[in-house]
Amino acid sequence: MPKSNAALFLGPNAPWQFTSADIPTLAPDEILVKVLLCTICGSDLHTILGRRSGPVPSVLGHEIVGEIVDFGSSVSRIDIRGESLRAGDRIVWGIVANCGRCFFCQNDLPQKCERGFKYGHQQVGERKNWQGGFASHCVLVPGTKIVRLPASLSLKSAAPLSCATATIAASMRFADIYGNDDVLIVGAGMLGLTACAMANKQGPWSVACIEKDEYRRQLAKRFGATVAAQPGLLRAIDFKNGYGFDVAIECSGTNSGLLEAIELVRIGGRIVLVGAVFPSEPAPLVVEKIVRKHLTLHGVHNYRSDDLIAAVDFMERHDNSFPFEDLVAHVYPLEQLTDGITAAQDGSNIRVAIAP
Repeated sequence: MPKSNAALFLGPNAPWQFTSADIPTLAPDEILVKVLLCTICGSDLHTILGRRSGPVPSVLGHEIVGEIVDFGSSVSRIDIRGESLRAGDRIVWGIVANCGRCFFCQNDLPQKCERGFKYGHQQVGERKNWQGGFASHCVLVPGTKIVRLPASLSLKSAAPLSCATATIAASMRFADIYGNDDVLIVGAGMLGLTACAMANKQGPWSVACIEKDEYRRQLAKRFGATVAAQPGLLRAIDFKNGYGFDVAIECSGTNSGLLEAIELVRIGGRIVLVGAVFPSEPAPLVVEKIVRKHLTLHGVHNYRSDDLIAAVDFMERHDNSFPFEDLVAHVYPLEQLTDGITAAQDGSNIRVAIAP
């Protein structure tokens, strides 16, 4: 019988356990996928380095592009765009499989489903059917939102779709960018660079990016930023006829990034918070400033199925407009996962991938 291989996460200070199990027999409502590529997300690093807790043992990795191997006997073979699914199709899928019936599913927050199943974040059970990207196979459970990909889209561009790209698509929905807006992006990691590209294609008046690293500032310009500056150097008076930015998307996850965004957006401006995904020190907010400036602050964590569709649509149209493929600097086999994790901690590598 063929085997399915995985790297089990046992805790921040524990060595990885490389293991294998029989290819699982599918339940009627499951789908078996071969993992083609999984990029190491910043939130994976937060868990691996102990900045936030995660269940053990588990198979981490959630920025996955895969190929369908087999279907359960009764599972739907239609993706969320209404396209047929067949064995051999390349797909991405939503990071959270949701029930569709609970309070949050019924109130437009399916990613917060009370019965949600989150890929790359689940404890391994007795069946040993891996459900993360640091494995050769992944079993998709009921409630998973799948999108079939064109064969022309590269694996490197496709892998982040199910996390970074779809999350920024959700942030764009709340940012509500207009053609005459001045847009501020804080941070030029994977989230920020994707935000620069998506904002650019909304046709705003300008897209400015704040980033402390010189290499990443230059990348921001390649991804559609008209201005890229170090923190503290932009002035509100230089944008929107002296009023400041219409909208800011905070992707750095830092308190300083939020505070600078509050200073730079205009009265009535909109701030979308995306980057803060692990516990940190409280930000010293002056609430009066938020009130007097009539600011709207909106947090975004994960996304809805329509955001995943928007992310795939964007990448299909604009992959050739921006060098997304180049952002995946290195690809490691599963057995060299520890080398990949070390490389992913190098700030010059926006993404590092594992090819199980």
